Amino acid sequence: MGYCMILRAKYVMPDSHTVIENGAVAVQGSKIVDIGLYPTVRSSGISPTHDLGEAVLTPGLVNAHTHLDLTNSADSIQRVPKFTDWIFQIIGKRTPSTVGPSVREGVQQSLAGGVTTVGDIDGTGGSAQILRDIPIRKVVFFEVLGFSGEHAAMGLTRLRAYVDSPPAPDSLLTSALSPHAPYSTSAEIYRQCVASGVSVCTHIAETKDELEFLSSGTGAFLDYLEAFGISTAEWVSPQLTPTEYMETLGVLRTGSLLVHCNYLTDADVTTLAESGASVVFCPRSHHYFYHTNHPVVQLIESGINVAIGTDSLASNWSLSLLDELKFLARTQPCIRPETLFDMVTCNGTKALGLEQIGRLEKGWQADIIAVQIPNDSRPAIEQIFDRSSENLLTVVGGQVCYTSNHWG
Repeated sequence: MGYCMILRAKYVMPDSHTVIENGAVAVQGSKIVDIGLYPTVRSSGISPTHDLGEAVLTPGLVNAHTHLDLTNSADSIQRVPKFTDWIFQIIGKRTPSTVGPSVREGVQQSLAGGVTTVGDIDGTGGSAQILRDIPIRKVVFFEVLGFSGEHAAMGLTRLRAYVDSPPAPDSLLTSALSPHAPYSTSAEIYRQCVASGVSVCTHIAETKDELEFLSSGTGAFLDYLEAFGISTAEWVSPQLTPTEYMETLGVLRTGSLLVHCNYLTDADVTTLAESGASVVFCPRSHHYFYHTNHPVVQLIESGINVAIGTDSLASNWSLSLLDELKFLARTQPCIRPETLFDMVTCNGTKALGLEQIGRLEKGWQADIIAVQIPNDSRPAIEQIFDRSSENLLTVVGGQVCYTSNHWG
């Protein structure tokens, strides 16, 4: 149930291109009922008023890709240079007894970091039920994998059971599917996910090993599959890039999310731009695995919808999208501040297929954060990226879900 309140701050930033000085947002129930100059909004008669002082009220941030069920596994994962060695550490970390505490802790860390919406990968089938009663907006992607033989058959069985009886949607929860990755998931599972008609999220072009596996059928992922007794005897390498392979399976379409896309050819970028699919870039996870030169600028210039994700704490230092935004601003100084902010707001909502969030607008959902800023001469949007900025308040659907110690 939402609140009735007015939030006032030095600045209100309804979107990346608009700033209202001495602004306010009026909230009634789950929605924004007024926005503008504080004296005007105050005349609405809504109360109480919370004055955030030297802060910027902005749309809540959208973490388009994360794995909340791995939150409490972070301390047991070692940073290693070889991706498949990292995967070996992940396997078995998610159990029925660990998923609930991990997901709940992940939500709390996300809300503290300014996140109001997550695209969460459900690796066990239990996350959706855990998240149902937690006040954060979420698209929960049921993860399916199984490369060949009995593993693929089991994956298809799980997929069909999920499609036949998906979690019931509500105002904060949408269900979707995530065929894991080309090196772990059969072509038939991909096709069945696409045929389901729901949004599909998959990890592609994450490593050079993946490129080698799909182009020649050799390398670290062949060894990875064999180590688990997964047969590759009947599998024939498609001799394609990951993007080309996804195109043959029907994955490249509006409503699909392609996570990472660290290694793309120019032709891949053109194909993605023509497909209508969204790309989710995970900047600090990219750095964690020692990748360099992500093609994010080329993707943006090609007109592709690029959103931002944190990935999990198994490959990141926090679940704060505000931290992610600051890192991206430092490492990609050629990207305009307005574009960066779009990537964590309206681009994320577009990628996840959500409406009436991603900007502050009368009649839209009251997903709002308040970022305390240094209060210097720079434009408000640039001050949000300052190392010292801090999230003070997180509101989801009109409900106050997080407040810092500095919020009155």
